[in-house]
Amino acid sequence: MIRKLAQIVLSLALSIFFPLPSFGATVLEEIKTTGILKAGVRQDAAPFGYRSATGEWEGYCIALIELLATRLQEQLNLSQAIKIEYIKSTLENREQIVRDKTVHLECGPNTVTRTPQSGIVYSDRFLITGVYLLVRPDNKGYINPSGALENISIGVLPASLTQRFITSRYSLAQPIEYPGISGREAAVKDVLSGQINAFASDGLLLVGEVLRQPEVSKADYALVPSEPLTCEFYGMILPAGDIAWLNTINSLILVQESVEILTKLYGDDSAYVQTTEAAIKKCMP
Repeated sequence: MIRKLAQIVLSLALSIFFPLPSFGATVLEEIKTTGILKAGVRQDAAPFGYRSATGEWEGYCIALIELLATRLQEQLNLSQAIKIEYIKSTLENREQIVRDKTVHLECGPNTVTRTPQSGIVYSDRFLITGVYLLVRPDNKGYINPSGALENISIGVLPASLTQRFITSRYSLAQPIEYPGISGREAAVKDVLSGQINAFASDGLLLVGEVLRQPEVSKADYALVPSEPLTCEFYGMILPAGDIAWLNTINSLILVQESVEILTKLYGDDSAYVQTTEAAIKKCMP
Protein backbone atom coordinates (compact mmCIF):
# COMPACT_ATOMS: atom_id res chain seq x y z
CA MET A 1 0.00 0.00 0.00
CA ILE A 2 2.80 2.40 0.97
CA ARG A 3 4.69 1.45 -2.21
CA LYS A 4 1.62 2.08 -4.38
CA LEU A 5 1.04 5.43 -2.70
CA ALA A 6 4.65 6.40 -3.36
CA GLN A 7 4.22 5.53 -7.07
CA ILE A 8 1.11 7.73 -7.25
CA VAL A 9 2.91 10.66 -5.60
CA LEU A 10 5.87 10.22 -7.97
CA SER A 11 3.58 10.16 -11.00
CA LEU A 12 1.85 13.34 -9.90
CA ALA A 13 5.17 15.06 -9.36
CA LEU A 14 6.43 14.06 -12.80
CA SER A 15 3.21 15.24 -14.43
CA ILE A 16 3.67 18.67 -12.83
CA PHE A 17 7.34 19.15 -13.73
CA PHE A 18 7.32 17.25 -17.05
CA PRO A 19 3.81 17.60 -18.48
CA LEU A 20 2.89 15.38 -21.40
CA PRO A 21 1.75 17.03 -24.66
CA SER A 22 -1.99 17.37 -25.03
CA PHE A 23 -2.88 15.37 -28.12
CA GLY A 24 -6.53 16.37 -27.76
CA ALA A 25 -5.83 20.12 -27.83
CA THR A 26 -7.77 22.12 -30.40
CA VAL A 27 -6.00 24.22 -33.01
CA LEU A 28 -7.03 27.41 -31.23
CA GLU A 29 -5.60 26.13 -27.93
CA GLU A 30 -2.36 25.17 -29.65
CA ILE A 31 -2.00 28.56 -31.36
CA LYS A 32 -2.77 30.36 -28.10
CA THR A 33 -0.07 28.33 -26.34
CA THR A 34 2.65 28.46 -29.00
CA GLY A 35 1.83 31.70 -30.82
CA ILE A 36 2.42 29.87 -34.12
CA LEU A 37 0.07 29.30 -37.07
CA LYS A 38 1.24 26.48 -39.35
CA ALA A 39 -0.02 26.86 -42.91
CA GLY A 40 0.39 24.63 -45.94
CA VAL A 41 0.79 26.57 -49.19
CA ARG A 42 1.56 25.48 -52.74
CA GLN A 43 4.73 26.61 -54.51
CA ASP A 44 3.48 25.73 -57.99
CA ALA A 45 0.09 27.43 -58.12
CA ALA A 46 0.36 31.14 -58.90
CA PRO A 47 -1.38 33.36 -57.88
CA PHE A 48 -2.29 31.27 -54.79
CA GLY A 49 1.23 30.39 -53.69
CA TYR A 50 4.66 30.49 -55.27
CA ARG A 51 8.26 31.44 -54.58
CA SER A 52 9.65 34.73 -55.85
CA ALA A 53 12.97 35.00 -57.65
CA THR A 54 14.58 35.64 -54.26
CA GLY A 55 12.92 32.61 -52.66
CA GLU A 56 10.26 34.52 -50.72
CA TRP A 57 6.73 33.16 -50.31
CA GLU A 58 4.28 35.20 -52.38
CA GLY A 59 0.70 34.99 -53.60
CA TYR A 60 -2.93 35.36 -52.69
CA CYS A 61 -2.80 32.72 -49.95
CA ILE A 62 0.16 34.44 -48.28
CA ALA A 63 -1.79 37.72 -48.11
CA LEU A 64 -4.91 35.91 -46.91
CA ILE A 65 -3.08 33.97 -44.18
CA GLU A 66 -1.31 37.13 -42.95
CA LEU A 67 -4.70 38.84 -42.72
CA LEU A 68 -6.08 35.80 -40.91
CA ALA A 69 -3.19 35.80 -38.41
CA THR A 70 -3.76 39.49 -37.61
CA ARG A 71 -7.47 38.94 -37.01
CA LEU A 72 -6.77 35.78 -35.03
CA GLN A 73 -4.37 37.65 -32.74
CA GLU A 74 -7.12 40.17 -31.97
CA GLN A 75 -9.74 37.48 -31.38
CA LEU A 76 -7.48 35.47 -29.06
CA ASN A 77 -6.38 38.67 -27.30
CA LEU A 78 -2.69 37.84 -27.73
CA SER A 79 -0.13 40.49 -26.84
CA GLN A 80 2.32 39.44 -29.56
CA ALA A 81 1.82 38.90 -33.27
CA ILE A 82 1.20 35.32 -34.34
CA LYS A 83 4.18 33.79 -36.13
CA ILE A 84 3.35 32.03 -39.39
CA GLU A 85 5.21 28.89 -40.44
CA TYR A 86 4.72 28.12 -44.12
CA ILE A 87 5.04 24.50 -45.16
CA LYS A 88 5.09 23.39 -48.78
CA SER A 89 1.96 21.55 -49.89
CA THR A 90 1.35 19.73 -53.15
CA LEU A 91 -1.62 18.46 -55.12
CA GLU A 92 -0.86 15.00 -53.74
CA ASN A 93 -0.21 15.75 -50.04
CA ARG A 94 -2.47 18.72 -49.26
CA GLU A 95 -5.12 16.65 -47.46
CA GLN A 96 -2.61 14.42 -45.67
CA ILE A 97 -0.61 17.24 -44.05
CA VAL A 98 -3.84 18.58 -42.54
CA ARG A 99 -5.06 15.13 -41.51
CA ASP A 100 -1.81 14.28 -39.70
CA LYS A 101 -1.68 17.78 -38.10
CA THR A 102 1.53 18.85 -39.80
CA VAL A 103 -0.32 22.09 -40.52
CA HIS A 104 -3.37 23.82 -39.06
CA LEU A 105 -4.75 24.64 -42.50
CA GLU A 106 -3.91 24.39 -46.18
CA CYS A 107 -4.62 27.26 -48.57
CA GLY A 108 -4.70 26.77 -52.32
CA PRO A 109 -6.93 25.99 -55.29
CA ASN A 110 -9.02 23.49 -53.33
CA THR A 111 -12.46 22.97 -54.86
CA VAL A 112 -15.06 22.68 -52.12
CA THR A 113 -16.91 19.38 -52.49
CA ARG A 114 -19.83 17.88 -50.60
CA THR A 115 -17.86 14.74 -49.81
CA PRO A 116 -14.37 15.67 -48.57
CA GLN A 117 -11.81 12.99 -47.84
CA SER A 118 -11.80 11.36 -44.42
CA GLY A 119 -10.19 13.47 -41.72
CA ILE A 120 -10.63 16.86 -43.37
CA VAL A 121 -13.29 19.50 -43.94
CA TYR A 122 -13.43 22.57 -46.16
CA SER A 123 -13.87 26.09 -44.91
CA ASP A 124 -16.42 28.40 -46.45
CA ARG A 125 -15.38 29.58 -49.89
CA PHE A 126 -12.70 32.26 -49.94
CA LEU A 127 -12.51 32.70 -53.71
CA ILE A 128 -14.62 31.99 -56.80
CA THR A 129 -13.26 31.04 -60.19
CA GLY A 130 -14.07 28.64 -63.01
CA VAL A 131 -12.83 26.76 -66.07
CA TYR A 132 -11.65 28.65 -69.15
CA LEU A 133 -9.93 27.61 -72.34
CA LEU A 134 -6.52 29.13 -72.99
CA VAL A 135 -6.07 29.66 -76.74
CA ARG A 136 -3.96 31.64 -79.16
CA PRO A 137 -5.64 34.85 -80.32
CA ASP A 138 -5.66 33.64 -83.93
CA ASN A 139 -7.71 30.60 -82.82
CA LYS A 140 -10.22 32.60 -80.78
CA GLY A 141 -12.84 32.74 -83.55
CA TYR A 142 -12.25 29.10 -84.49
CA ILE A 143 -12.75 27.66 -81.00
CA ASN A 144 -16.34 28.14 -79.87
CA PRO A 145 -17.04 26.78 -76.37
CA SER A 146 -20.77 26.97 -77.08
CA GLY A 147 -20.36 24.27 -79.71
CA ALA A 148 -19.20 20.66 -79.60
CA LEU A 149 -15.48 21.44 -80.15
CA GLU A 150 -15.29 18.40 -82.42
CA ASN A 151 -11.70 17.28 -83.07
CA ILE A 152 -10.32 20.21 -81.06
CA SER A 153 -7.27 19.15 -79.05
CA ILE A 154 -7.66 20.29 -75.44
CA GLY A 155 -4.95 19.86 -72.84
CA VAL A 156 -6.08 18.76 -69.37
CA LEU A 157 -4.42 17.78 -66.12
CA PRO A 158 -5.10 14.08 -65.41
CA ALA A 159 -7.51 13.10 -62.61
CA SER A 160 -8.68 16.71 -62.24
CA LEU A 161 -12.25 17.98 -62.00
CA THR A 162 -11.56 19.97 -65.14
CA GLN A 163 -10.72 16.80 -67.07
CA ARG A 164 -13.98 15.27 -65.90
CA PHE A 165 -15.88 18.36 -67.05
CA ILE A 166 -14.19 18.54 -70.46
CA THR A 167 -14.67 14.86 -71.31
CA SER A 168 -18.34 15.09 -70.27
CA ARG A 169 -19.21 18.42 -71.89
CA TYR A 170 -17.10 18.03 -75.04
CA SER A 171 -17.20 14.32 -75.82
CA LEU A 172 -16.18 14.96 -79.45
CA ALA A 173 -13.05 16.90 -78.50
CA GLN A 174 -9.60 15.32 -78.19
CA PRO A 175 -8.39 15.62 -74.59
CA ILE A 176 -4.63 15.38 -74.10
CA GLU A 177 -3.25 14.71 -70.63
CA TYR A 178 -0.36 16.70 -69.17
CA PRO A 179 0.77 14.87 -66.02
CA GLY A 180 3.20 15.86 -63.31
CA ILE A 181 4.15 19.03 -61.50
CA SER A 182 5.19 20.69 -64.78
CA GLY A 183 2.05 19.63 -66.63
CA ARG A 184 0.41 23.06 -66.55
CA GLU A 185 3.58 24.76 -67.77
CA ALA A 186 4.01 22.27 -70.61
CA ALA A 187 0.38 22.60 -71.71
CA VAL A 188 0.55 26.41 -71.82
CA LYS A 189 3.72 26.26 -73.92
CA ASP A 190 2.09 23.79 -76.32
CA VAL A 191 -0.91 26.07 -76.79
CA LEU A 192 1.25 29.11 -77.50
CA SER A 193 3.42 27.15 -79.94
CA GLY A 194 0.41 25.68 -81.73
CA GLN A 195 1.01 22.06 -80.69
CA ILE A 196 -2.53 21.86 -79.26
CA ASN A 197 -5.60 24.02 -79.80
CA ALA A 198 -6.48 24.82 -76.19
CA PHE A 199 -5.73 24.11 -72.55
CA ALA A 200 -8.59 23.86 -70.03
CA SER A 201 -8.04 24.90 -66.43
CA ASP A 202 -9.04 27.30 -63.69
CA GLY A 203 -8.83 30.82 -65.10
CA LEU A 204 -6.66 32.15 -62.28
CA LEU A 205 -4.16 29.30 -62.63
CA LEU A 206 -4.06 29.80 -66.40
CA VAL A 207 -3.23 33.48 -65.98
CA GLY A 208 -0.70 32.63 -63.29
CA GLU A 209 1.12 30.15 -65.50
CA VAL A 210 1.18 32.53 -68.47
CA LEU A 211 2.58 35.36 -66.34
CA ARG A 212 5.33 33.07 -65.06
CA GLN A 213 6.74 33.01 -68.58
CA PRO A 214 8.40 36.41 -69.10
CA GLU A 215 8.58 36.08 -72.87
CA VAL A 216 4.76 35.92 -73.13
CA SER A 217 2.73 39.14 -73.48
CA LYS A 218 -1.03 39.80 -73.30
CA ALA A 219 -1.14 39.77 -77.08
CA ASP A 220 0.05 36.15 -77.17
CA TYR A 221 -2.95 34.49 -75.50
CA ALA A 222 -6.68 34.71 -74.86
CA LEU A 223 -9.15 33.12 -72.46
CA VAL A 224 -12.49 31.94 -73.80
CA PRO A 225 -15.35 32.38 -73.18
CA SER A 226 -15.73 35.80 -71.55
CA GLU A 227 -17.20 34.18 -68.42
CA PRO A 228 -16.07 30.84 -66.94
CA LEU A 229 -17.65 27.60 -68.15
CA THR A 230 -18.07 26.39 -64.55
CA CYS A 231 -18.31 27.83 -61.07
CA GLU A 232 -15.53 26.65 -58.77
CA PHE A 233 -15.56 27.61 -55.11
CA TYR A 234 -12.23 27.36 -53.31
CA GLY A 235 -11.91 26.78 -49.56
CA MET A 236 -9.17 26.07 -47.07
CA ILE A 237 -8.56 22.49 -45.98
CA LEU A 238 -9.02 22.09 -42.22
CA PRO A 239 -8.88 19.15 -39.80
CA ALA A 240 -12.19 17.38 -39.27
CA GLY A 241 -13.74 17.36 -35.80
CA ASP A 242 -12.47 20.76 -34.67
CA ILE A 243 -15.67 22.80 -34.89
CA ALA A 244 -14.24 25.80 -33.03
CA TRP A 245 -11.39 26.12 -35.57
CA LEU A 246 -13.77 25.72 -38.53
CA ASN A 247 -16.14 28.37 -37.18
CA THR A 248 -13.25 30.73 -36.45
CA ILE A 249 -11.83 30.45 -39.97
CA ASN A 250 -15.29 30.94 -41.49
CA SER A 251 -15.82 34.06 -39.41
CA LEU A 252 -12.46 35.61 -40.32
CA ILE A 253 -12.27 35.09 -44.09
CA LEU A 254 -14.79 36.59 -46.48
CA VAL A 255 -15.17 35.75 -50.16
CA GLN A 256 -16.18 39.38 -50.79
CA GLU A 257 -12.61 40.43 -49.98
CA SER A 258 -11.06 38.38 -52.80
CA VAL A 259 -11.09 41.14 -55.41
CA GLU A 260 -9.73 43.65 -52.90
CA ILE A 261 -6.82 41.35 -51.99
CA LEU A 262 -6.00 40.59 -55.64
CA THR A 263 -6.18 44.30 -56.49
CA LYS A 264 -3.72 45.19 -53.73
CA LEU A 265 -1.34 42.48 -54.93
CA TYR A 266 -1.52 42.90 -58.70
CA GLY A 267 -3.43 46.09 -59.56
CA ASP A 268 -7.04 46.65 -60.62
CA ASP A 269 -6.28 46.13 -64.31
CA SER A 270 -4.64 42.73 -63.82
CA ALA A 271 -6.01 39.62 -65.51
CA TYR A 272 -6.38 38.06 -62.05
CA VAL A 273 -8.88 40.73 -61.00
CA GLN A 274 -10.76 40.67 -64.30
CA THR A 275 -11.07 36.88 -64.23
CA THR A 276 -12.31 36.87 -60.63
CA GLU A 277 -14.84 39.63 -61.29
CA ALA A 278 -16.20 37.65 -64.26
CA ALA A 279 -16.57 34.56 -62.05
CA ILE A 280 -18.36 36.53 -59.33
CA LYS A 281 -20.72 38.00 -61.94
CA LYS A 282 -21.59 34.54 -63.25
CA CYS A 283 -21.61 32.57 -59.99
CA MET A 284 -22.84 35.14 -57.47
CA PRO A 285 -25.34 37.26 -59.43
